[in-house]
Amino acid sequence: MAASLLQSLVGLTLVLVALGIKQRFPTIQRAATATQPSSANCTELWFTQFTDHFSWNPSAPVPETYQQRVFTYDKYFGGDGSPIFFYAGNEGDVTLYTDHTGLMWENAKEFKALIIFAEHRFYGKSQFTPNATGPSTAEFPYLTHEQAMADYVNFLYSYKTSNSITNSPVIVFGGSYGGMLACWLRLKYPSTFLGAIAASAPVRAFPGMDPAYDWDTYWQVVTRDASSSVGASAACQDNVRNSWPIIFNTGSTQAGRDHLSSMFGLCKPLESNDDVWLLAMWLAVAFDTMAMGDFPYPSNYLTSGGPLLPTYPVTAACEELKQADLKGDALLTAMRAATAVYNNATQSLSCYDLPYDDIEQDGIWDWQYCTEMIPQETYFTLSGSKDMFWSQAFNQSFINNHCQHKYGITPRPTWIRQRYGNIEDTLKSASNIVFSNGLLDPWSSGGITYNVSDTVQAIILEHGAHHLDLMFSDPRDPPDVTFAREFHMNNIRQWLKQ
Repeated sequence: MAASLLQSLVGLTLVLVALGIKQRFPTIQRAATATQPSSANCTELWFTQFTDHFSWNPSAPVPETYQQRVFTYDKYFGGDGSPIFFYAGNEGDVTLYTDHTGLMWENAKEFKALIIFAEHRFYGKSQFTPNATGPSTAEFPYLTHEQAMADYVNFLYSYKTSNSITNSPVIVFGGSYGGMLACWLRLKYPSTFLGAIAASAPVRAFPGMDPAYDWDTYWQVVTRDASSSVGASAACQDNVRNSWPIIFNTGSTQAGRDHLSSMFGLCKPLESNDDVWLLAMWLAVAFDTMAMGDFPYPSNYLTSGGPLLPTYPVTAACEELKQADLKGDALLTAMRAATAVYNNATQSLSCYDLPYDDIEQDGIWDWQYCTEMIPQETYFTLSGSKDMFWSQAFNQSFINNHCQHKYGITPRPTWIRQRYGNIEDTLKSASNIVFSNGLLDPWSSGGITYNVSDTVQAIILEHGAHHLDLMFSDPRDPPDVTFAREFHMNNIRQWLKQ
């Protein structure tokens, strides 16, 4: 969002409107638990899924089918005609979403809903090659959002048919990339999905959209999270902004790079200017990740189920930068301590390994950016003035060269624009979608933040971070987050009456 839009949104607490596979699935086993429900309460299914939904014969050595992992829970399911709450798995092990998406769990009883969490191909255990941790070179071309969406549609058709629940409507939930998938699933497969809850879904953050996405607005939101207006120390932003000239100037010589390596406790010394840039981006991504995970209680969602980040981690990091006008080594020491809130969340690392082989710092997600340009913030513009980072323009030529070098491919920048049209126009003819965006979440910059129609609605959470409204409820939740959850369910109630 542009600065003026960001300012207007900050003044809002809410945007509110009036309220062929012959597999028999096993009987679901119900497990009781005295704690928060999770994948441990579910039945784990392995569904024989097509590797390629858009041709009849995948190229060797790619197999014709693979085993897709799905979790289901039917304790409250009312049978044929009762709804299915379906989570569209995104770029992670599906248990991360099973164990955190409390909105589905907490409302299934009222709606007599069947809960389903489906894993995205090539993430988690849903691999073409058993026990692999990602696609092989031959398998990468089958990692597309279209193939993943077709997986979900194929699974649901087969599951509903096999279990004689063909009259059960499906509500799709998703956060982040999963939120984009939820939106696109409703647009492309409306006969399969009655409605979509698309949380923190940056469906505008693609080249070719009108109005054009401003690539720097993402990092402006990260910067706002480090401001006194949301509880961080007053000196934090300026100290972070002032650190980059020191890092880049010091890193211009080998002696300086050796000094930076020592100051930041790196396992492998910096050897080039490119390494210095990688150090800077690694530090920036720490703030970026903490901004997404700026939750009102400790959470391990942004560490993929690993160590807990503290309550409002950006504010916690900024405590290390609260002394005004830090300079030189004192500032670098404070930056190391601040970013360690995320980078050393385990508090057990003796030194840090920079992601030399993963400059985008997101693993196989880079393939999805290098093909369809599914958003990856490390490529976005940094202004150095509107944000607290350094000046670095969005550079399609750099991206093209990187993708050619790494994968031998060139991105298709406007593919999503061509695939779904200009999203703000396309949504005018859509229905039954709710978009939610938290203003602490940098991905809100690419989200739908206004009501498109009576049935395509938006809600803004002033105190919400990355799809916090999908998480389990907590006494520490801000009122706007609690309200958003009820807003979602009220919309679903209306959809189910159609």
